[in-house]
Amino acid sequence: MTSLVAIHRSATIPRHKLALGQRLPTCSRGRGRCVHLVGLIGLILFAVPTATAADFDEARNAYYSGDYDRCVELTRAEVERGIWNDFWSRQLMQALMAQGRHEDACAVYEEVVVKFGKSIPLRMLAARAYRFSGDSETARRLLDEIPQLVDRAPWQYSDRENLLAIGRYLLERGVDAREVLETYYDRVLRSDGKYVAAHVAIAELALDKADYQEAVKSLDKALELRPEDPHVHYLLSRAWSASDRKKANAYLNAALDLNPVHADSLLLHARNLIDAEEYAAALAVVEEVFEINPDHSTGWALRAAIAHLQGNYREEGEYRARALSTWKTNAEVDYVIGTTLSKHYRFSEGVLYQRRALKLNSNFLPAKFQLAQDLLRVGQDEEGWSVVDEVSQTDKYNVVAYNLKTLQARLRNFTTLEAPGLIVRMDTREAAIYGPQVLGLLQAAHRQLTDKYEHELERPVTVEIFPQQSDFAIRTFGLPGGAGFLGVCFGSLITANSPASQGDQPSNWESVLWHEYCHVVTLQKTNNRMPRWLSEGISVYEELQRDPSWGQSLNPTYKDMLLGEDFVPLSQLSGAFLKPKSALHLQFAYFESMLAVRYLVERHGRPRLLRLLDDLGLGRTMEEAFAERYGDQAALDEDFQKFIRELASEFLPETEFDADVIPQRASPEELEQWLDDHPASYPGWQRLARLRIERRDWPAAEKAAQRLLELYPRDAAPGGALDMLAGIARGQEDLSAERQYLEQIVQASSDHLPALRRLLANCRKAQDWPGLAQAARRLLAVQPLLPDGHEGLALALRQQDRLADAAGSLRALQELEPMDPAGLHFSLAESLAASNKLEQARLEVLRALEYSPRYREAQRLLVDLYQRRNPTVSIPVNPPDRGRPPRIPRP
Repeated sequence: MTSLVAIHRSATIPRHKLALGQRLPTCSRGRGRCVHLVGLIGLILFAVPTATAADFDEARNAYYSGDYDRCVELTRAEVERGIWNDFWSRQLMQALMAQGRHEDACAVYEEVVVKFGKSIPLRMLAARAYRFSGDSETARRLLDEIPQLVDRAPWQYSDRENLLAIGRYLLERGVDAREVLETYYDRVLRSDGKYVAAHVAIAELALDKADYQEAVKSLDKALELRPEDPHVHYLLSRAWSASDRKKANAYLNAALDLNPVHADSLLLHARNLIDAEEYAAALAVVEEVFEINPDHSTGWALRAAIAHLQGNYREEGEYRARALSTWKTNAEVDYVIGTTLSKHYRFSEGVLYQRRALKLNSNFLPAKFQLAQDLLRVGQDEEGWSVVDEVSQTDKYNVVAYNLKTLQARLRNFTTLEAPGLIVRMDTREAAIYGPQVLGLLQAAHRQLTDKYEHELERPVTVEIFPQQSDFAIRTFGLPGGAGFLGVCFGSLITANSPASQGDQPSNWESVLWHEYCHVVTLQKTNNRMPRWLSEGISVYEELQRDPSWGQSLNPTYKDMLLGEDFVPLSQLSGAFLKPKSALHLQFAYFESMLAVRYLVERHGRPRLLRLLDDLGLGRTMEEAFAERYGDQAALDEDFQKFIRELASEFLPETEFDADVIPQRASPEELEQWLDDHPASYPGWQRLARLRIERRDWPAAEKAAQRLLELYPRDAAPGGALDMLAGIARGQEDLSAERQYLEQIVQASSDHLPALRRLLANCRKAQDWPGLAQAARRLLAVQPLLPDGHEGLALALRQQDRLADAAGSLRALQELEPMDPAGLHFSLAESLAASNKLEQARLEVLRALEYSPRYREAQRLLVDLYQRRNPTVSIPVNPPDRGRPPRIPRP
């Protein structure tokens, strides 16, 4: 196989070897020879039946449009005429195989092999046909003969079609993808930049290696050259699916418009429906595939995966057997089933299926790499990283494997913190700053949530917190991206972004970890068998139960969505996560799912919800368990909608939020006159308050903002009533009133960083030490990587005679580049001494003296520590001078 690469690296595409559509070679060696060539071509043209370009286009377009019978009719006629071009044989075989008629395709190959036995593209097609006809031995022989054929006469295989086919053969044999790309695919493009098949081959290779940017680049060119090919649109849908769902759907729809029975596109559509937990719709789409090809292995693999997800394990086995009925060692079947299950967080089952795939074909790299990722997600890190190493060595073009290898090197530098049942990995500096608080929060989450949901965890939970968002994305998804995700739970593994990765507006990391730990409990209780809406709904609900300022709350935008077309019935909530119209709609899916859980708890009780989770854990389908616990789904949908409408209608029923009716460019006086007729207009009062603030007319601004607060109490949004009132109080230098409004903001919104920092400064200035301690803790739950919160907490504790409790904040400050390291070491020494940790205190005071040897307070503390450790030893306060040499003054 490597000889094929070596042979073709130095060869060029010979000009006398004509491929379909190429021009005749020009004559450069004498007129007589050129006349002879023309005469020879004339004899060939008269001796062999020919087909026009229109004939080619008609057959190809029939194939593209899904009229496979017409394509078979046209191509079979040309094959039977004995036309001297293997295009017709290949197109005929492709049309037959699209319908699952693999034995007929084998018969075509046997009919034309004498004439086209040297065609590698035809041989590759035949090998696939023989495999799916149950004759793997013949398929193996056809492929094994390829190196000998090329070695005997390499110049015969240097046309573009053979080069691409050889490249595909080498990829199947495990040759390095970049070697194939450079030696075969790129070379073909250099000779003909408009050859669509080369662009498609490069794109398919890039997609297999998760290089989506390269895939899109090649496919855009292919689409420009051949817009009628549904396969190009299908590949573009795959390429965009990871980053732009809207574009991906548009390309998928375009593919199915061109060919409504395009199997690959239908199966991609079915996979999307499975991801949305719309199993009935997915099965209907798979049935459309079976109407064309009743034995489609991927279709039966998806049916097996759906059967597993629905708890129909006997049918799962039957469908898997059907998928393998035509090609018994087809590793892709188990790979597809396992990958589908892993997308639904069934990672343990995914591991089993990928191991099955590798038993059928130990060199099937997609299964090997999926196994590595699943192992890492179920906590089997040692084996998982070992398989990642193996794949990255074998497949150097695999983007995800490269990313994971790079991440593995960074993870080695992380610090590991442990507690019973918990393993936390963090950046070393961040672990020193707030690692103990992370452990404490997770331990509290474990105690409360396992007790509340009546489930004890069977294995330790690993939490990895990443200071760089790209590392979080690679660990979580394998690729950069996922900017909207703060944390992800895989069952016993949590990955999360640290505040360092979130810029100037970090989220409350405590609420994120509480949310994800709730997933740990509910996913393990149900053996990862719960629908996404229920899992997310419970986690958001439990955030609010822990702290009302966490999670999401009802606001005017959500009210309009609940009462309008954006409301999603309870039975369809999982789909809202897969197909959101915007980032706002995705957030709304979380909010509505929380309301669904609140509805189930308030209307039907928590015990019933717990029994539902037990049912799911025992393997019952959601439909069965839900029907038994809650009754008819349609009736439940109707009752839930009624619950939602009542809730939304009761939210600010008198307040008007229509901003379009406000007069534009009105003066404050004109706006006040308009508000006399529209006293409930929230946008009107908001604009008036802003205008008054701009003019620094504090009394008038306060009056307008107070009216705003009456219309929308607890409006903690930036620029809302409470935010305005806090700013107005600050403008009037009324610290007490400002503190009152800031308190209301942070009680309603846990991650309003500007309000938190302002409240901290306010409490410090007012010497409100209990308030300062509380404000500092709230700030540290959002941004522990700034000194403000740690300094405030340490000061508040000292002022409340709780010096011993300040050690954690003082240690954190040591990691934050302190302005006065000597003073900080001394303060920490005092704190440690207060808690009777004398040796640690001694070390800290010595460090303080290293920075400042004449630090008198540190010297006294050092003496005090010595005396406390050695109470029987007396140390003179002013020891006598024992002949110290005179000090020499500096010049």
